[in-house]
Amino acid sequence: MKQRISISDLEKLSNNQQSNLRNYWQPEKYDIAVSKFILNAETDDFKWIEFAVGDIIVSKNGKLILKDLRLTDGYAKINKGEEFGNKNFSLQEPASFRKDESLPLLTIGQMITMLSRVDKRKYHFYLLSGNANYACEIGDFNSNLKSEILNKTSVRDELADVLWSTLLAAL
Repeated sequence: MKQRISISDLEKLSNNQQSNLRNYWQPEKYDIAVSKFILNAETDDFKWIEFAVGDIIVSKNGKLILKDLRLTDGYAKINKGEEFGNKNFSLQEPASFRKDESLPLLTIGQMITMLSRVDKRKYHFYLLSGNANYACEIGDFNSNLKSEILNKTSVRDELADVLWSTLLAAL
């Protein structure tokens, strides 16, 4: 079972959707996120750096700085042998990233949390789980969009993909 969205899911977002996702995302320690690492500013070459949030720091100008969990203990990751044109360099990845330049690789639970905060008129969301002793109900069973969604012929296998497409409709 797919547990979280992927970098390829994030790459399909428009700039506006990326901005909206950042606004809804409230980073917490151990969140998995990605940020672009520029390899060559002239050619716009970059690679995605995946990191786990260690510490969250508010800078003097009010921006959130996300410290890479691996680097909070002094570990430095060096990528040996990166090539730029005909030269070979060793690059050290940054120890921290700005939230406004990072994107979360959301888990199923994080997407459910975000869906509880966005405009519910844009999507239908309902989960029910339980047994003989306990039950949990999240969402609106009687949404106006329920019948439209149930009559769709296309079905997705992965809950993470369904939640992601639902969240995108709300962004």
